[in-house]
Amino acid sequence: MMERLLLMFVLTHASGTQYIQTVSKICVQKQQTITVPCLYDQKYANHPKYMSCGGVWIFSHSVTHSRMSVEDDPAVKVFKATLREAEVSDSGWYWCAVSMSGSDPHKYLYLQVTEAEPGLRVSSQTVSGYEGGNVTILCHGASHWCTIRGSCAGRDAGSLERTVVRDDDGSVLRVTLYQLQKEDSGWYYCANKDSQMPVHLTVHLTITQCTTNPSYSSTPPSTDRQFLWLLLLGAMLLITVCAAVMLIRARNTRKQSASAESSNLHEGMDKQQLPTETGKNSEAACENLYEIMTGIKQNTQGNRKNKEVACENLYETMTGIKQNNQLTAIDNKNIYASMVRKVKK
Repeated sequence: MMERLLLMFVLTHASGTQYIQTVSKICVQKQQTITVPCLYDQKYANHPKYMSCGGVWIFSHSVTHSRMSVEDDPAVKVFKATLREAEVSDSGWYWCAVSMSGSDPHKYLYLQVTEAEPGLRVSSQTVSGYEGGNVTILCHGASHWCTIRGSCAGRDAGSLERTVVRDDDGSVLRVTLYQLQKEDSGWYYCANKDSQMPVHLTVHLTITQCTTNPSYSSTPPSTDRQFLWLLLLGAMLLITVCAAVMLIRARNTRKQSASAESSNLHEGMDKQQLPTETGKNSEAACENLYEIMTGIKQNTQGNRKNKEVACENLYETMTGIKQNNQLTAIDNKNIYASMVRKVKK
């Protein structure tokens, strides 16, 4: 009997317990992760925090294995201890403690790790929402929703500001927080008569809350940069289109020039480059050509000198014809008739 009274005194009246707050009992399934929040007084903000394990505080020891981590947030005066991959052997008494000279302030809680899924549970220990919005938490196996400081709202008793608690089929407590405010951020917990499950709520600021100064442009710097990029791309596109048009025009001009040259060559070949003279001059040129050719034929047996003279005369006559302008169709007929007469002679 005396031992039990002594244990109760140690657990409830030991030095420093009134300056630290946490839940009293947590149940978690094997291999799951559980986070325990520990709230402390402002005067402990700059001191190290740790978790200790043991049934009696004076005989407990600091938890140092790699699956346990402690993270302090002095701004909100809360440190949290996270146990990963919980094992059944991790079950027992734990202490949220602050390291100081003399006696360390501390607060106890009991952690139970079970093989089966515990009766009190949530899908996640962290939820978030935006200022002015709503957020809903489902507490399986819970009868109350409470702040970490101890104010609660339940199925049939208690209430919290901008909080509605509903019972879904007797097994799920549906908790909805309306018109969220930044100060709503913090730790809460789902509770039944045996244990608690901590839940952390984060409320984010909305963009519409930002105020603008009339003398200050609210246009983000990236807007001007985007405009410059669009202007540069437009200029490049215009240059590309102009270059393409000029290239097409140059190509068409070359094609037209080549076509004109080909047409002139074809017409020149069809019109037979002959001298543009009167019928009389053309007939005389034809007679000279005939006489030279006849002389060459008659002097086939002549000497080499005569042959060269005849060839020169023939060349000069033909060159003269080539250098003159084109004949008309009537001139061509006269030349032909003259050549026929010479042949008949």
